[in-house]
Amino acid sequence: MEARGPRARRGSALVSSLVVVAVLFGMIVSTTALSTVEVRSSRKMIDELRTKYLAESAVTVGIQYLDNVANKSPQDPLGALEELFAVQANITPFLGDAVMDGVNSMGEYTVRMSLVESTSASISILLEASGYLPAAPQNLPAGARVDSWHSLSTTVEFTVEASEVFDYAYFINNWGWLYGNTIFCNGNARSNGQFDAGGYAPTITGQPVYDSVVWDGTSATLVGYKDDNGDGLKDGRDGGVFSGWDVVNSGSIAGEGGNAINQHDFQDPIEMPNLSDLSAYKAQALSEASSISISGTVMTDAVFGDGAGETGNLYLVGTVDDPIVLDGPVVVEGDLIISGYVTGQGAIYTGGNVYVPESIKYLDGPGSTRPINNSQVATEAWLTDNWDKDFLGLFSAENVVVGDFTNSTWRSYVGGWMASSLNSSKEDAGADGIPNTSKGKDGIAGTADDDVLENDTLYTVEYYTQADADYGLIPAGSLVGDVIPGTGEDIDGDGAYDGTIDLADLDFAASLTALNWGGNFPGGGISDYSDVSSVYASNLDAVFYTNHSFSYVVFGGSTAKINGALVSRNENIVYGTPTIEMNYDCRILGGNSGMAGSLLPKTLQSPSILRWARNERDPNAYTVAP
Repeated sequence: MEARGPRARRGSALVSSLVVVAVLFGMIVSTTALSTVEVRSSRKMIDELRTKYLAESAVTVGIQYLDNVANKSPQDPLGALEELFAVQANITPFLGDAVMDGVNSMGEYTVRMSLVESTSASISILLEASGYLPAAPQNLPAGARVDSWHSLSTTVEFTVEASEVFDYAYFINNWGWLYGNTIFCNGNARSNGQFDAGGYAPTITGQPVYDSVVWDGTSATLVGYKDDNGDGLKDGRDGGVFSGWDVVNSGSIAGEGGNAINQHDFQDPIEMPNLSDLSAYKAQALSEASSISISGTVMTDAVFGDGAGETGNLYLVGTVDDPIVLDGPVVVEGDLIISGYVTGQGAIYTGGNVYVPESIKYLDGPGSTRPINNSQVATEAWLTDNWDKDFLGLFSAENVVVGDFTNSTWRSYVGGWMASSLNSSKEDAGADGIPNTSKGKDGIAGTADDDVLENDTLYTVEYYTQADADYGLIPAGSLVGDVIPGTGEDIDGDGAYDGTIDLADLDFAASLTALNWGGNFPGGGISDYSDVSSVYASNLDAVFYTNHSFSYVVFGGSTAKINGALVSRNENIVYGTPTIEMNYDCRILGGNSGMAGSLLPKTLQSPSILRWARNERDPNAYTVAP
């Protein structure tokens, strides 16, 4: 039976409506479910991104922690890093630390560290860093699990390199000046403060610098030419004058250093090596079994002053027949007197002053003081010919004193320069460590760049805190409240205030008797220093370093020569010779890879990342507090 009519039509419409509603409801349900999945998926992706950033931030925090450890022990930064792992192979300085936004936690992170490899020049450390939401496993209630995590393994390397100060024939960690028409700087000249030529006409030839040197046993190859004048050429015409402040009165400079393109002012300062603690250099000398001998007799082994009967003060005078024989780096704990002929390759680090009473000459030195020109080809040829020739480094934690400093004329000249306001040496030089910069680079008092700490009669430095102790940042031998060496106005990095350097700082700490001096000191003693010294020490074959004063007065009819390099905080050089030359020894090019790289004072370099990878499993999930 089939009904036909209005009632039937209304029933059909109702059924159709119910079908539409059902379809719509199904669509709403399915859409809602899909939206829920998408929201959950989006939230998961956001959480994964957050934990990724947490892990990356944790790596940065870990590297900063290690950098702080190294920088708070400037005398031996690698040793301080290695000391972190002296008790256990792994340390966890950050365990479930929260990242806060006000009072709200944005997640937590853990950083575990392990020593990978340590050498005398580098240390590599593995950082396993994990980021967590809402919290690290160790901080969750029992039975709870993290919502999201991300973990990274990063290997970071810290290195000490031969300092960049040795890229220069003349480097002054203060105001630098070349006042004279007959000064020849055959290499680069630099000061961390203002560089002043005084309107004179010194000659500065410049010296191209390279990243490294490859020595294959028979020939040298320079790598990584630095085009510092930015002309796009590698033509040997780079180098010149560099200054951390401005270059002034330079219009008459001759050589490449006289060209505007080769004058570089307001450069970032270069850090001086810290020699206030020679422990690292002692360790190197002992590991290499270094020594100095004369006429077959050992004057000192690796360290002079650590053995029975060793006074700590060493006297060395060599002759053509019986030269001073160098074999690697040696540490002298006290003062050093050295002159005459030397042979071999080595360096002498001293805890006291270095005295050079007369000329120092290589017995078998380079065939010429410099390459025939500054081209790479000529420099490589010179290096190849002279790689194995005699080399001496004289590196003092105090002062370098050349000539007869007991001579009244010598003392008058040097004393005058020491007292000059331009040559100020007291450790009240302000935040930049450079005197006469209180008005800042704009030269206007009362502006934002003023160095307000300069000459405020306060020794402004940083001190180790309890927080440093809690994080293990205080090196052995230091305590909470001690000065952090090298911070603030501690220019020489010894952690103690130094006033103005004066002539008294150059005087002998011990009388000239055989009881106080080792080496080949005369058995009958020296009654008067002028008996073994003069103001005619005109030839200095050596690379010199001091973060205090290099003081030198020389007279005579021949050219005064420094064949190596002069690196100093303050220099008090007065010459009465026809000319004076500073001839840069190209064997100190190339940092650690150079011929003399292992002998030069070193500074900590910025950390570098050797490896960066995501962990498939979280290595910190079950890490517990030590």
